[in-house]
Amino acid sequence: MAMKPGPLASFRLLIEYDGSRFQGWQKQGANQSREGVRTVAGSIEHVIHEAGLHLVYLGSAGRTDAGVHALGQVAHLHLDSRGAPRPGELRRILDGALPQDIAIRDVRTCTPRFHARYDAVDRTYLYQISRRRSAFGKPWIWWVKRSLDLDRLSQAWGAFEGDHEISAFADLDSEEDGRVRTFQCEVAEAGSLILLRVRATHFFRRQVRRMVGATVACALGEEEPRRVQEDLRNPTEAANLFWGAKAAPASGLFLESVRFPGDPELGPPRPTITIP
Repeated sequence: MAMKPGPLASFRLLIEYDGSRFQGWQKQGANQSREGVRTVAGSIEHVIHEAGLHLVYLGSAGRTDAGVHALGQVAHLHLDSRGAPRPGELRRILDGALPQDIAIRDVRTCTPRFHARYDAVDRTYLYQISRRRSAFGKPWIWWVKRSLDLDRLSQAWGAFEGDHEISAFADLDSEEDGRVRTFQCEVAEAGSLILLRVRATHFFRRQVRRMVGATVACALGEEEPRRVQEDLRNPTEAANLFWGAKAAPASGLFLESVRFPGDPELGPPRPTITIP
């Protein structure tokens, strides 16, 4: 007979991971519990179970897609309070048993009411484009082999800033409202890297990868920035299919941070790797 959960011991986790070998944060639908499907949440839950702790719930601020990385994913973890460790001990348990492509940056207690997804003020993603081939950085960059026009790139990327109906650049469920408020779209250079940062209230599936793909298409001269602007003003199913085919690879995308009330603003974009 299963033990009924007692009072909760609640924790807020700050997590980074290399998403190259994961099928996202948490697999959806019929494949969610399929054996052999490697997910970030599944790896954390496995360690918790192996440590003899009673997991009640693990949720995150954002369910990153397969191959997408995180520098600052935030999760809320509820354990049965009976036998639950203190934050420092919980971090040692996780650090000692998690695979090398997941790292716990911080563990702290929180109220059971804290929800990493619904309490977030905004989320920030960082995308890394490389202008040269790298012997070391392939899992974390998109190498664009042709010359990029940075003026056109900045114009196209900046078009996404503001309040938009983003359905031409995302996969939406039928019941989802495609409105998004994007606070910031930044472009920076670091050696051979071009860094694209976007901060918004929330993001939909594959949204950032399509935004990056559209921006690069404009920077290559394949499309005009005004087409991006038009498809934001008047999204169509045809535009969704068009930009979906141009989505950037997952390898260069990082969930950089999730902010909550009272958290400080981020500084300028910084690369996760440096390519001279």
